Amino acid sequence: MAGSSAGISAAGDKPACALLTQAQVSEALAIAVNPGNPIASPASCQWIGKGRFATLTITQSRDGRGPVDQFNAGKTTTTGITKETVTGVGDEAYYIYFAKTDRAALGIVVKKGNSVFEVRVYGFPLAQAKLVGKGLAQKAAAVI
Repeated sequence: MAGSSAGISAAGDKPACALLTQAQVSEALAIAVNPGNPIASPASCQWIGKGRFATLTITQSRDGRGPVDQFNAGKTTTTGITKETVTGVGDEAYYIYFAKTDRAALGIVVKKGNSVFEVRVYGFPLAQAKLVGKGLAQKAAAVI
């Protein structure tokens, strides 16, 4: 997929902050969050609330590897990090989190068509983070 002048090369050339609304993130995190601000580029966005926050990052082509190639490479096991297949989101998805903690960042990496993105949630026990992350990822995937 060709990139736009804003540098987005996936997710239908939409900036990350356009894939989720403030209301969707507030509802998912069960706390009021800011409207969402790009982090360093239009391909990343962050919503912050008291004690909880979420990020969405659209995978960009890098080192000659497209988003789907990076998604497939990312499925391999890394020491200390758990990667777990998720169903019901995009074409294919997996959770990624540190295996030795119950309360840390949880990511869900999603491939839909030629687009790949990751949603991360912070401030929840692991089991709840999986539900929150999956719900946000489903909403983002629906608009790609």
